[in-house]
Amino acid sequence: MKAHVREIKKEAQQLMDDGEIDEFYLDQNRRHYVVHFRVRTSWAQVHFASSPRTPYVTNFTRQQIRRRIRSLP
Repeated sequence: MKAHVREIKKEAQQLMDDGEIDEFYLDQNRRHYVVHFRVRTSWAQVHFASSPRTPYVTNFTRQQIRRRIRSLP
């Protein structure tokens, strides 16, 4: 597993420990890694690059997860 994927996994685990998400798992498609996470009763997903272009990819992914949580009904 690449270093930035481990960092994303740590961020998702921290969100789960804080109670913001209930469950998560990482997946990979052709071009991107995907974080699948469950909030309340619905599942959502956030894509992130398989090769980060900036060192801020973990912060951006955490923000995307929080935005997705706010947009869920």
